[in-house]
Amino acid sequence: MDTILFYLFLIYSIIPNIYFRFFAKNVRRNVKSGDKEIALTFDDGPDPRYTPQVLDLLKKNNVKATFFVLGEKAKENPQLIKRMVDEGHTIGLHANKHIGAPFRTYKAMKEDFFSSNSVLRSMGVTVHLYRPPWGLVNIASSKFIHQYDFEPVLWSIHASDWSRYVDEKHIERILTQKVRPGDIILLHDGRGAKNAPQRTILALENALPLMKEKGYHFVKPVNEDNTIVSA
Repeated sequence: MDTILFYLFLIYSIIPNIYFRFFAKNVRRNVKSGDKEIALTFDDGPDPRYTPQVLDLLKKNNVKATFFVLGEKAKENPQLIKRMVDEGHTIGLHANKHIGAPFRTYKAMKEDFFSSNSVLRSMGVTVHLYRPPWGLVNIASSKFIHQYDFEPVLWSIHASDWSRYVDEKHIERILTQKVRPGDIILLHDGRGAKNAPQRTILALENALPLMKEKGYHFVKPVNEDNTIVSA
């Protein structure tokens, strides 16, 4: 029985993940654009404690970003979704609830995709970009990515800003010293260790001007914009 379960898990989750992370041609892992162009992305929001501060910083530095939002958080904070769109940022889907795909059933994945899309559509927002929690998929989520015609977006660099073991200096150092042209940068405006997004905000206050001084231009990982469509 254990052997059968192992092979089922291999087929359902492990093999799809290996293919998705390293071989799938439709998955965006880097910015395909000109020299010194990078993309800033945020996961796990919107969070009323942190997302407004992130948006304020982006506006101050004239930087556009992509927010991969959670459906349950978007439902609680529709005003932040509207602000993101109004200020020229792109909204992508992360999930409805932040649960990794490997151990989720077909039924759970179907409900998650349906619920999260329904939440955003009820606000007049149609999304085309998708980033799975932890960057992990299974056979079911791979099917729904295709069914909903999503373009999957991963990342090429992150600062572990969700972790309680890093501080704002570490995050700032990654952003100002490790980022290279073409990188898709993964950060978070919600969840993580206690007050983790606040460290990200503190790091961005110093890092964004320094990155711009180095000649970096902030672009979307995919040339995609959202528009709020009135019902």
